[in-house]
Amino acid sequence: MKDYIIEHWAHGQTTLGGDKGDALSISVNNRAATRQAIINRVRQSGISFVERSDWAAHKSRSSRMHDDWNYNKIAIHHAGRSFTCGPAALQLQDIQNLQMGRGAAASDDIGYHYALDCFGNVFEGRDIRFKGESVHNYNTQVIGIVLLENLTNPGEGHDGVARITRLLNWIGLKKNPQVTEKQKLALTALIRILREFFYIGVLGGHREFPGQLGEGKICPGNAGLMLVGDLRKSTGLGAP
Repeated sequence: MKDYIIEHWAHGQTTLGGDKGDALSISVNNRAATRQAIINRVRQSGISFVERSDWAAHKSRSSRMHDDWNYNKIAIHHAGRSFTCGPAALQLQDIQNLQMGRGAAASDDIGYHYALDCFGNVFEGRDIRFKGESVHNYNTQVIGIVLLENLTNPGEGHDGVARITRLLNWIGLKKNPQVTEKQKLALTALIRILREFFYIGVLGGHREFPGQLGEGKICPGNAGLMLVGDLRKSTGLGAP
């Protein structure tokens, strides 16, 4: 692989009031080394990191995928119209099967770069060296992170799942979703680590990016969007 020189932004230099000129520039041999360094940092922080091979990801169609780097935005998603919060590996396999099996509109891999389950484990999705496919018209230089839970309030949306959750809520079997504390802590740590490697300036929920379609108008649900707002306040990152 061709060697690259990338800028590794030191933690603390991308907080509110900091700018690109303040950051410490560190040479890294190549992008593969940076991918591994991110994995190592997550594990060093005490969080479990599950690589693609360990959740039995399909091989990507890498020959059709586009390189991407110099990420400056993070988009937060939820796991669509699912009913449960796990098991994570099976959820990721289902998501990848769905996204790669759409015929002419099929993705070349799972669209998200990272996924977090409700226990705070981080899973590798699409290799960070490739442009994601998670935000309509806004994939370039955007890191996609999906929370593996349905974070919509009962009845949010208009499809069959929304109708069922409305019914479950009415009879007392479905409550408003909440992001677990472990998931919240892991997401906060992952964002902090990504900011060590990329000059991230924007953090948004999927539906906050302009012009989203279909489920993108709901994602990451009201509970997910509340979390995003809290994270923006604590990190000083901007909205899309």
